[in-house]
Amino acid sequence: MKNRNRTACCFRPYFKMTIAPSREGDAVVATCWNNIFRPENRVIVRENIKEAWNSREFRFQRKLISRGGWDFCRGANCACDPFRREDQFLGSADVKDAITAKKDSLEYGPKLIAIIPSHGCNCDCDSCFQVLIRKRRMAYSLKEALLKEIKKSIIPSCRNVIISGGEPFFVRQTRDFIDWMASNHPDKRVAVNTNGSLLHEYGLDRILKNNFFLTISVYGMCEDTYLAVTKRNNFGIVFHNIQALIDRRHKKMQVAFLLTAKTACDTEKFCEFIAGNDGLNGLVRNNCYEGAKFWGLMRRLQAKHADISFRLKFEYQNEPLSKVICRRWYNPVYSLKYLMENR
Repeated sequence: MKNRNRTACCFRPYFKMTIAPSREGDAVVATCWNNIFRPENRVIVRENIKEAWNSREFRFQRKLISRGGWDFCRGANCACDPFRREDQFLGSADVKDAITAKKDSLEYGPKLIAIIPSHGCNCDCDSCFQVLIRKRRMAYSLKEALLKEIKKSIIPSCRNVIISGGEPFFVRQTRDFIDWMASNHPDKRVAVNTNGSLLHEYGLDRILKNNFFLTISVYGMCEDTYLAVTKRNNFGIVFHNIQALIDRRHKKMQVAFLLTAKTACDTEKFCEFIAGNDGLNGLVRNNCYEGAKFWGLMRRLQAKHADISFRLKFEYQNEPLSKVICRRWYNPVYSLKYLMENR
């Protein structure tokens, strides 16, 4: 488990469950965000969501891992840099024992849950894959019955919960889920991915009281850039909310900047903003679908701000044509292999 070969070190099927809405409000269940939409790596659940944890698909993933193979995520966006900051789960005795014993069926439940209760959002970002989903009115929200099952059968066994969207604070269903977590499981670490535009409406005092870890995504460092990406005039509101949390000394917060062709001009300003706010964590992540053309800029800024590397991170992503072709070719091969071994 100390191996850091970036094409073969992902043990997420042993500790993580990702849940998002399907076309009809059923749950799409996978072991990570990056392969959730690949048919051979996901399970569609209408009820009894707990059983998905030991479904044939996930048992097969663990079987491949036990053989030293990571074919189930071949071509995924994370293939060059699998999970960060998730080694804590590998240190869990039951997870470690399951990996060592090469188990494919697990007696324990997932330790980390990443859930999208709804794809609803108040922005219309041109770099977001969910925009097309919303326009088609597909995969909008999880059924209430499934959310009840998740609360009863999945949440109790996990330690960390990531809540995302869409925009979590835009949809009543997701806000209710966040409130339920705060009231019923204050001992669990709850991380919320948000665009920051509705934090003041939800209540900054509620966020501070419940000790949520926030990842706030920003799409520019000026009104023009932000508007060009999101089609919304929320720039001032977002940074007012960020500054309010800084002033109130909220330490569990990360501001993430998506580097695209439209936001590249503001990347240095973002790095300077993080550098100028001592204690604030920042992340620069490039849009994988635009390839590696901004990696040079990222490397230059990473070197320039090396003195704050402990709180300003750079995440290099790439989706080259070769990877797309590889995935398009390999998916059917993997699916056939899966069917042959699970007849």
